[in-house]
Amino acid sequence: MLDFIFNRGKKRGSRYLQKQITEYRQTAQEKQSSTWPLSVKQLENEVNESIKDFQSVVKEIKNMLLSLDELARMLRSGEISESIYNVLLEELSENLSASIEKAFSLREKLEVLKAKSKIEWAREKITGRAAEAREMQKYYGESYLAPYYRLQDLISRTEEALSTLNFEEEISIIEQYLSTIKGKGKISSEKLKKIEETKKICQQRLNIISEKWSSIRRDKISQLMDLDIKSSQIKDDMKEVEVRFSIGEIDRKTYDEKMAILQSSLKKIEKEIADIRNYIDNIDLKIFRISELLREEK
Repeated sequence: MLDFIFNRGKKRGSRYLQKQITEYRQTAQEKQSSTWPLSVKQLENEVNESIKDFQSVVKEIKNMLLSLDELARMLRSGEISESIYNVLLEELSENLSASIEKAFSLREKLEVLKAKSKIEWAREKITGRAAEAREMQKYYGESYLAPYYRLQDLISRTEEALSTLNFEEEISIIEQYLSTIKGKGKISSEKLKKIEETKKICQQRLNIISEKWSSIRRDKISQLMDLDIKSSQIKDDMKEVEVRFSIGEIDRKTYDEKMAILQSSLKKIEKEIADIRNYIDNIDLKIFRISELLREEK
């Protein structure tokens, strides 16, 4: 009987303890929310809003570019007349201009917010609050999110959002927009002003892209040099195999096996070299063409 009472009391005590822990966790989370640094709360709100706007406008731009391609196809196939093409092109160009301006502005804002998040994250780490946050999360579980972890999440989500408009896509967007407005006839001063504003933003973005491309280009050329060395080594190995076969050191079967492996490796490396060279040439050409288009319109 005493064992029964004792066990029942133990079960009640366990339930009570679990209830107390749950209530304490909820209190801790509420307290955490109310004592959060204001700057971190503001960052989270700004990041969330900016990411949403940025992803929306990037989607709009990509859809408009598809529409421009389809419009050009319809003109070539004779589905629409040139006059209808010009009317629709004018409308799409105006919308694209506004969206590009908004997208690049939001991109810069997200870059700034990412930098701010990293600064706040580093501050949490330096002051030792990162270690405290890890201990608190161990105790309270995954539901506990200190500013340190919130900031990590903000940085990660911001980088992910920025990646939705990559380096190559930015270049293509600028090039296609400038090609669209090239050689426009007589337009109103208001529309001309808007175009000039967008072109100025494109020029600013091109300067940033060119600087970034210089660094990427150096890395690509370094890759080419490494691949050329590997290619030369494989060719030397192939010559060695041929010599060994010619003097009877290896039989036909071994020769064929070794040559097949070396030729496969060489083919793979040569494809990598060709792909990198084509990539470099393609980006160089696009940047050059954009620079020319910007100069032509001045």
